[in-house]
Amino acid sequence: MSSNTPEQKNYTEIERLEQLLSDLRDNRSTARETEAIREIGLEIAVAIREVGAMLVNVGWEQSFSVKTDAAEG
Repeated sequence: MSSNTPEQKNYTEIERLEQLLSDLRDNRSTARETEAIREIGLEIAVAIREVGAMLVNVGWEQSFSVKTDAAEG
């Protein structure tokens, strides 16, 4: 997968956010820890939703392609 595709960018962002979350959990001295964890969780959820939406679109495109190919054949 190319490193500049929307899917790869989302996966990279999810990995970055997961690392931030891990760092926050390891560093208990962070004053805004709970709020930061919630914000990171929300960002991860949004990125996952975007990946899911892309996968659904790909599924619809493939489904349509198969039906079109069958109709032509």
